[in-house]
Amino acid sequence: MRRLEGIMALTYTPLKEDYSLNEDAVRREIEWVIQRGATGIWPGGYAGQWPELEEEVRKRHLKVCIDHAKRYKVFCAAGCHATNTLETVRLANYAEEIGYDCAWISPTVPRKATDDEIVEHHRWVLDHTTIPIALYDSSPAGSYMSPELIARIVEMSDRIIAMKAIVGDIVHIASLYHLGVDQKISILGVEWNMLPHLVLGAPGAMGGSDWIPVMRATYEAFKTGNMDRAWELQKAIAAQSPLLIPRAASSATGSKIDHSGIGYLKARFSLMSGIDIGPPMPPYRPASAAEVEKAKKGIQSLEALIAQPK
Repeated sequence: MRRLEGIMALTYTPLKEDYSLNEDAVRREIEWVIQRGATGIWPGGYAGQWPELEEEVRKRHLKVCIDHAKRYKVFCAAGCHATNTLETVRLANYAEEIGYDCAWISPTVPRKATDDEIVEHHRWVLDHTTIPIALYDSSPAGSYMSPELIARIVEMSDRIIAMKAIVGDIVHIASLYHLGVDQKISILGVEWNMLPHLVLGAPGAMGGSDWIPVMRATYEAFKTGNMDRAWELQKAIAAQSPLLIPRAASSATGSKIDHSGIGYLKARFSLMSGIDIGPPMPPYRPASAAEVEKAKKGIQSLEALIAQPK
Protein backbone atom coordinates (compact mmCIF):
# COMPACT_ATOMS: atom_id res chain seq x y z
CA MET A 1 0.00 0.00 0.00
CA ARG A 2 1.27 3.45 -0.93
CA ARG A 3 1.01 5.69 2.13
CA LEU A 4 0.22 9.31 1.31
CA GLU A 5 2.23 11.08 3.98
CA GLY A 6 2.23 14.72 4.98
CA ILE A 7 -0.21 17.59 4.63
CA MET A 8 -2.03 17.96 1.30
CA ALA A 9 -3.91 20.96 -0.07
CA LEU A 10 -7.57 20.97 -1.07
CA THR A 11 -7.23 23.83 -3.51
CA TYR A 12 -9.90 26.34 -4.46
CA THR A 13 -11.00 27.32 -7.97
CA PRO A 14 -9.78 30.88 -8.66
CA LEU A 15 -12.22 32.87 -10.78
CA LYS A 16 -12.23 36.25 -12.46
CA GLU A 17 -15.03 38.74 -11.89
CA ASP A 18 -16.86 37.35 -14.93
CA TYR A 19 -16.61 33.85 -13.37
CA SER A 20 -14.15 32.56 -15.95
CA LEU A 21 -11.17 30.54 -14.70
CA ASN A 22 -8.23 32.64 -13.48
CA GLU A 23 -5.41 30.40 -14.68
CA ASP A 24 -2.62 32.63 -13.37
CA ALA A 25 -4.14 32.50 -9.87
CA VAL A 26 -4.48 28.71 -10.15
CA ARG A 27 -0.72 28.43 -10.69
CA ARG A 28 0.08 30.93 -7.95
CA GLU A 29 -2.09 29.04 -5.45
CA ILE A 30 -0.26 25.80 -6.22
CA GLU A 31 3.09 27.55 -5.77
CA TRP A 32 1.95 29.00 -2.46
CA VAL A 33 0.83 25.73 -0.87
CA ILE A 34 3.89 23.78 -2.06
CA GLN A 35 6.23 26.47 -0.73
CA ARG A 36 4.52 26.06 2.64
CA GLY A 37 5.05 22.33 2.77
CA ALA A 38 2.09 20.72 0.98
CA THR A 39 3.02 17.24 -0.23
CA GLY A 40 0.12 17.01 -2.64
CA ILE A 41 -2.73 18.91 -4.26
CA TRP A 42 -6.39 17.87 -4.46
CA PRO A 43 -8.21 20.28 -6.79
CA GLY A 44 -11.88 20.01 -7.71
CA GLY A 45 -13.39 19.46 -4.28
CA TYR A 46 -16.48 20.87 -2.62
CA ALA A 47 -14.69 24.05 -1.50
CA GLY A 48 -13.54 24.31 -5.12
CA GLN A 49 -17.25 24.62 -6.01
CA TRP A 50 -17.45 21.61 -8.29
CA PRO A 51 -21.28 21.48 -8.11
CA GLU A 52 -21.52 24.98 -9.58
CA LEU A 53 -18.95 24.59 -12.38
CA GLU A 54 -19.55 23.28 -15.89
CA GLU A 55 -17.72 20.08 -16.80
CA GLU A 56 -15.44 21.75 -19.36
CA VAL A 57 -14.37 24.39 -16.84
CA ARG A 58 -13.60 21.65 -14.35
CA LYS A 59 -11.50 19.82 -16.91
CA ARG A 60 -9.56 22.97 -17.78
CA HIS A 61 -8.93 23.64 -14.09
CA LEU A 62 -7.63 20.10 -13.60
CA LYS A 63 -5.36 20.48 -16.64
CA VAL A 64 -3.86 23.78 -15.46
CA CYS A 65 -3.26 22.31 -12.00
CA ILE A 66 -1.50 19.14 -13.17
CA ASP A 67 0.60 20.94 -15.76
CA HIS A 68 1.97 23.23 -13.06
CA ALA A 69 2.18 20.79 -10.14
CA LYS A 70 3.94 17.95 -11.93
CA ARG A 71 7.22 19.89 -12.03
CA TYR A 72 7.34 19.55 -8.23
CA LYS A 73 6.61 15.82 -8.20
CA VAL A 74 3.91 16.16 -5.54
CA PHE A 75 0.95 13.79 -5.32
CA CYS A 76 -1.96 14.97 -7.47
CA ALA A 77 -5.57 13.81 -6.98
CA ALA A 78 -8.30 15.04 -9.33
CA GLY A 79 -11.71 15.85 -7.87
CA CYS A 80 -14.12 13.83 -10.04
CA HIS A 81 -17.27 14.18 -7.95
CA ALA A 82 -20.52 14.59 -9.86
CA THR A 83 -24.29 14.47 -9.65
CA ASN A 84 -24.26 11.25 -11.67
CA THR A 85 -21.96 8.27 -12.08
CA LEU A 86 -21.35 8.70 -15.82
CA GLU A 87 -19.87 12.17 -15.35
CA THR A 88 -17.62 10.85 -12.59
CA VAL A 89 -16.35 8.21 -15.01
CA ARG A 90 -15.69 10.80 -17.72
CA LEU A 91 -13.76 13.01 -15.34
CA ALA A 92 -11.78 10.09 -13.89
CA ASN A 93 -10.73 8.89 -17.33
CA TYR A 94 -9.77 12.44 -18.28
CA ALA A 95 -7.72 12.75 -15.08
CA GLU A 96 -5.78 9.62 -15.98
CA GLU A 97 -5.24 10.88 -19.53
CA ILE A 98 -3.61 14.10 -18.34
CA GLY A 99 -1.43 12.47 -15.69
CA TYR A 100 -3.12 12.53 -12.28
CA ASP A 101 -2.07 10.00 -9.65
CA CYS A 102 -5.65 9.21 -8.72
CA ALA A 103 -9.27 10.21 -9.19
CA TRP A 104 -10.97 11.44 -6.03
CA ILE A 105 -14.67 10.49 -5.98
CA SER A 106 -17.67 10.80 -3.67
CA PRO A 107 -21.17 9.39 -3.67
CA THR A 108 -23.35 11.34 -6.08
CA VAL A 109 -25.10 14.44 -4.73
CA PRO A 110 -27.49 16.10 -4.01
CA ARG A 111 -29.90 13.14 -3.96
CA LYS A 112 -29.07 10.84 -1.04
CA ALA A 113 -28.46 7.29 -2.23
CA THR A 114 -29.00 4.03 -0.37
CA ASP A 115 -25.97 2.05 0.78
CA ASP A 116 -26.42 -0.39 -2.09
CA GLU A 117 -26.63 2.48 -4.58
CA ILE A 118 -23.45 3.98 -3.17
CA VAL A 119 -21.73 0.62 -3.56
CA GLU A 120 -23.01 0.36 -7.14
CA HIS A 121 -21.73 3.86 -7.90
CA HIS A 122 -18.23 2.90 -6.79
CA ARG A 123 -18.44 -0.46 -8.57
CA TRP A 124 -19.46 1.27 -11.81
CA VAL A 125 -16.57 3.72 -11.55
CA LEU A 126 -14.10 0.91 -10.86
CA ASP A 127 -15.44 -1.13 -13.79
CA HIS A 128 -15.16 1.76 -16.25
CA THR A 129 -11.83 3.29 -15.25
CA THR A 130 -8.25 2.15 -14.64
CA ILE A 131 -6.88 5.04 -12.56
CA PRO A 132 -6.30 4.62 -8.78
CA ILE A 133 -9.24 5.87 -6.72
CA ALA A 134 -9.50 7.97 -3.56
CA LEU A 135 -12.76 8.05 -1.59
CA TYR A 136 -14.63 10.91 0.07
CA ASP A 137 -16.42 9.47 3.10
CA SER A 138 -19.08 12.15 3.34
CA SER A 139 -19.84 15.54 1.86
CA PRO A 140 -21.21 18.85 3.13
CA ALA A 141 -24.31 18.20 0.97
CA GLY A 142 -25.42 15.49 3.38
CA SER A 143 -24.05 12.25 1.94
CA TYR A 144 -22.72 9.92 4.63
CA MET A 145 -20.91 6.60 4.49
CA SER A 146 -20.68 4.59 7.71
CA PRO A 147 -17.36 2.94 8.62
CA GLU A 148 -18.89 -0.44 7.75
CA LEU A 149 -19.94 0.81 4.30
CA ILE A 150 -16.49 2.29 3.72
CA ALA A 151 -14.86 -1.02 4.67
CA ARG A 152 -17.21 -2.81 2.25
CA ILE A 153 -16.25 -0.47 -0.61
CA VAL A 154 -12.52 -0.67 0.14
CA GLU A 155 -12.68 -4.46 -0.18
CA MET A 156 -13.90 -4.08 -3.76
CA SER A 157 -10.55 -3.19 -5.33
CA ASP A 158 -6.85 -2.73 -4.67
CA ARG A 159 -7.09 0.40 -6.83
CA ILE A 160 -8.71 2.23 -3.92
CA ILE A 161 -5.71 3.86 -2.25
CA ALA A 162 -6.88 6.69 0.01
CA MET A 163 -9.79 8.53 1.59
CA LYS A 164 -10.56 12.07 2.66
CA ALA A 165 -12.19 11.62 6.09
CA ILE A 166 -14.24 14.65 7.14
CA VAL A 167 -16.54 13.21 9.81
CA GLY A 168 -15.79 14.63 13.25
CA ASP A 169 -17.58 12.02 15.37
CA ILE A 170 -14.98 10.16 17.43
CA VAL A 171 -16.82 6.82 17.26
CA HIS A 172 -16.91 7.03 13.45
CA ILE A 173 -13.21 7.90 13.37
CA ALA A 174 -12.16 5.12 15.76
CA SER A 175 -14.33 2.57 13.95
CA LEU A 176 -12.39 3.10 10.70
CA TYR A 177 -9.21 1.93 12.42
CA HIS A 178 -10.98 -0.82 14.40
CA LEU A 179 -12.26 -2.25 11.10
CA GLY A 180 -8.76 -2.14 9.61
CA VAL A 181 -9.54 0.34 6.83
CA ASP A 182 -6.19 2.03 7.52
CA GLN A 183 -4.39 -1.25 6.72
CA LYS A 184 -5.66 -1.11 3.14
CA ILE A 185 -5.75 2.60 2.27
CA SER A 186 -4.34 5.90 3.51
CA ILE A 187 -6.93 7.63 5.70
CA LEU A 188 -6.43 11.39 5.60
CA GLY A 189 -8.27 13.56 8.11
CA VAL A 190 -9.02 17.23 7.51
CA GLU A 191 -8.07 20.36 9.42
CA TRP A 192 -10.65 20.01 12.23
CA ASN A 193 -10.07 16.28 12.94
CA MET A 194 -6.49 15.70 11.79
CA LEU A 195 -4.90 15.06 15.18
CA PRO A 196 -7.31 12.29 16.28
CA HIS A 197 -6.59 10.57 12.96
CA LEU A 198 -2.82 11.00 13.36
CA VAL A 199 -2.96 9.56 16.89
CA LEU A 200 -4.78 6.50 15.53
CA GLY A 201 -2.20 5.95 12.78
CA ALA A 202 -3.07 8.15 9.80
CA PRO A 203 -0.02 9.06 7.68
CA GLY A 204 -1.18 12.61 6.98
CA ALA A 205 -4.10 14.97 6.51
CA MET A 206 -5.52 17.49 4.09
CA GLY A 207 -7.15 20.88 4.27
CA GLY A 208 -8.03 23.99 2.30
CA SER A 209 -5.08 25.96 0.97
CA ASP A 210 -5.46 28.58 3.71
CA TRP A 211 -5.07 25.92 6.41
CA ILE A 212 -1.77 24.49 5.15
CA PRO A 213 0.62 26.58 7.34
CA VAL A 214 -1.11 25.79 10.64
CA MET A 215 -1.70 22.17 9.64
CA ARG A 216 1.99 21.78 8.83
CA ALA A 217 2.83 23.20 12.26
CA THR A 218 0.42 20.74 13.90
CA TYR A 219 1.82 17.83 11.90
CA GLU A 220 5.43 18.73 12.76
CA ALA A 221 4.56 19.06 16.46
CA PHE A 222 2.94 15.62 16.37
CA LYS A 223 5.86 14.02 14.52
CA THR A 224 8.35 15.40 17.04
CA GLY A 225 6.26 14.27 20.01
CA ASN A 226 5.30 17.76 21.18
CA MET A 227 1.71 16.81 21.90
CA ASP A 228 0.89 19.85 24.05
CA ARG A 229 1.66 22.12 21.11
CA ALA A 230 -0.07 19.80 18.65
CA TRP A 231 -3.32 19.85 20.65
CA GLU A 232 -3.13 23.60 21.17
CA LEU A 233 -2.87 24.09 17.41
CA GLN A 234 -5.63 21.56 16.70
CA LYS A 235 -8.04 23.29 19.09
CA ALA A 236 -7.29 26.66 17.47
CA ILE A 237 -8.01 25.20 14.02
CA ALA A 238 -11.31 23.67 15.13
CA ALA A 239 -12.40 26.94 16.73
CA GLN A 240 -11.99 28.75 13.40
CA SER A 241 -13.33 26.20 10.92
CA PRO A 242 -16.39 27.81 9.26
CA LEU A 243 -17.54 24.60 7.60
CA LEU A 244 -18.38 23.14 11.00
CA ILE A 245 -20.98 25.87 11.51
CA PRO A 246 -23.26 25.17 8.51
CA ARG A 247 -22.94 21.41 9.09
CA ALA A 248 -24.11 21.81 12.67
CA ALA A 249 -26.82 24.32 11.75
CA SER A 250 -28.23 22.11 9.03
CA SER A 251 -28.88 19.29 11.50
CA ALA A 252 -30.55 21.35 14.23
CA THR A 253 -34.32 21.93 14.22
CA GLY A 254 -35.19 25.61 13.84
CA SER A 255 -31.64 26.72 13.07
CA LYS A 256 -30.48 28.35 9.86
CA ILE A 257 -27.33 28.83 7.81
CA ASP A 258 -26.52 32.52 7.45
CA HIS A 259 -23.58 32.18 5.07
CA SER A 260 -22.42 29.59 2.55
CA GLY A 261 -18.87 29.31 3.83
CA ILE A 262 -17.28 29.42 0.37
CA GLY A 263 -17.22 33.23 0.10
CA TYR A 264 -15.60 33.40 3.52
CA LEU A 265 -13.05 30.72 2.66
CA LYS A 266 -12.03 32.34 -0.62
CA ALA A 267 -11.65 35.71 1.09
CA ARG A 268 -9.63 34.10 3.87
CA PHE A 269 -7.16 32.52 1.46
CA SER A 270 -6.86 35.72 -0.59
CA LEU A 271 -6.07 37.70 2.57
CA MET A 272 -3.53 35.16 3.77
CA SER A 273 -1.72 34.61 0.46
CA GLY A 274 -2.09 37.93 -1.33
CA ILE A 275 -3.53 36.03 -4.30
CA ASP A 276 -6.90 37.30 -5.47
CA ILE A 277 -8.87 34.13 -6.21
CA GLY A 278 -12.04 36.01 -6.96
CA PRO A 279 -15.68 35.58 -6.05
CA PRO A 280 -17.61 32.40 -5.37
CA MET A 281 -19.89 31.14 -8.11
CA PRO A 282 -23.52 32.32 -7.92
CA PRO A 283 -25.74 32.03 -6.02
CA TYR A 284 -23.19 32.22 -3.21
CA ARG A 285 -22.13 35.64 -2.03
CA PRO A 286 -18.68 37.09 -1.43
CA ALA A 287 -17.64 37.50 2.18
CA SER A 288 -19.25 40.42 3.97
CA ALA A 289 -17.21 43.20 5.58
CA ALA A 290 -17.79 41.58 8.96
CA GLU A 291 -16.61 38.20 7.67
CA VAL A 292 -13.48 39.79 6.20
CA GLU A 293 -12.68 41.33 9.57
CA LYS A 294 -13.31 37.99 11.26
CA ALA A 295 -10.94 36.30 8.80
CA LYS A 296 -8.22 38.89 9.42
CA LYS A 297 -8.39 38.39 13.19
CA GLY A 298 -8.39 34.61 12.82
CA ILE A 299 -5.37 34.67 10.52
CA GLN A 300 -3.46 36.93 12.90
CA SER A 301 -4.16 34.72 15.90
CA LEU A 302 -3.09 31.54 14.07
CA GLU A 303 0.08 33.20 12.73
CA ALA A 304 0.95 34.30 16.26
CA LEU A 305 0.37 30.78 17.56
CA ILE A 306 2.54 29.25 14.82
CA ALA A 307 5.31 31.74 15.60
CA GLN A 308 5.47 30.80 19.29
CA PRO A 309 8.61 28.95 20.40
CA LYS A 310 8.38 25.21 19.81
